[in-house]
Amino acid sequence: MNSRRPPFPRPGLVPPTALAVTSLLLAGCTAELPVPVADAPVVAAVVTEAQERRILDQVTGVVDGAKGTDGAEALAERLTGPALELRRAELRIAAAGDGKALIAMPMAAQQLVLPSEQGWPRSSFVITEQPAKGTPMLAAFEQPAPRDQYKMWGFVYLAPGVTMPQFAAAELGSPTVPADDPSLKVTPQEVVTQYASVLNVDERSKYAANFGDDKLRQTLRDAGRNQLAEIRKADKDAKGTFEVGYEPTKDPVKAVRTADGGAVVLAALLSQETLKAEKGWQLAPAAPSAAALWGDAKKSEVMKVAYRDMVALYVPPADSAEQVSLLGFHRVPYAVSNK
Repeated sequence: MNSRRPPFPRPGLVPPTALAVTSLLLAGCTAELPVPVADAPVVAAVVTEAQERRILDQVTGVVDGAKGTDGAEALAERLTGPALELRRAELRIAAAGDGKALIAMPMAAQQLVLPSEQGWPRSSFVITEQPAKGTPMLAAFEQPAPRDQYKMWGFVYLAPGVTMPQFAAAELGSPTVPADDPSLKVTPQEVVTQYASVLNVDERSKYAANFGDDKLRQTLRDAGRNQLAEIRKADKDAKGTFEVGYEPTKDPVKAVRTADGGAVVLAALLSQETLKAEKGWQLAPAAPSAAALWGDAKKSEVMKVAYRDMVALYVPPADSAEQVSLLGFHRVPYAVSNK
C-alpha cells in the first residue's frame, strides 16, 4: 500500500531532567533551594508489539474454530460489538447453504497501530498482510478494563487501490480520537451520519461535497442498475424501482489519530436494499448469500435484503482541503423479505 504522508518521525525518548540541589552561603544567608521539575512525559505505546501479536493469534484461533450453530456462541470469547454481529451473520449464511460466506480471517499483521493512553478502555488497530485473494483487512480491538481480554470489535476489507494514511510508529502508540473531536474536518460521530446520507441518495445528499467517490457507492449503483436490468431483460416495458437505506447503529464509533492530525474512523451501520417491480412479478435474490437466507420463501413483486455494514473512513484535519475518503467496508446480509 502507498503512503498518504511521509513517515512519522521517530524521536528518541526524552531523558529525565537532572536535578541538582546546591546550598550556598552568601552574606550570612542561605539561598532558596530550587523547586524540582517533574520529568518530561515519555511517549510510548501501552501495549507491546509482541503482546498484540499474541492477541491476534488467540483471536484467529477462536474465529477459525467457530463453525455451525455452536460456533456462534463460541465467538463471544474473543469478538464483541459489530464484529461479533458480522461474524454471526456469516455463520448463519453458511448454515443456510452458502459456505463461501465464511471467509477465513488470518491475522498476520502488516502494520500495528497500538494505544498510547494509560487508562481504559483501550483500542488497537491492525492492518493484515495482503492475502492471496482479495484485499487486506483493517480490524479494531477493544479492552474495556484492565482484567478484560482484548476482543475484536470491528473489521473491514480495504478497498482495492486504497491509499492508507500514516500512523505513529508502533512503539510510540497512537491516541484515540473522541467522537466529538473538533480538530477534524468533520467529527467522528457526525461523519458517519453524513456518510449514511451520501450512501442513501449519492450526489443528491447535501453532504456529497465532503466525500470523494468510492467503491461502496459504486457497488450500490451497480446493484441497482443490474437488478433493474434483469427486470427489463424479461420485459423491456417493465417498470421497477431500487432503493437503498442506511442508518448508523447505536454502537460507538472507533477513531484513531493519524500522523497528519487526521483520523481513521470505524463505524457500524444497518442498511436495506428494496427492489420493487410491477404487480405479478416474481422476484428473488440472485446473490448467493441473500439467496441462502431467502430459502424457499414465496416470490413476489417486492424483495428486501437487510445488511449489517461496517465502514472505515479517513477524516482529514480541520484545516485540510482534502475530502473524507472511504478506506474499506464489509457488508453481510442478515435478513430477507418478500413484502
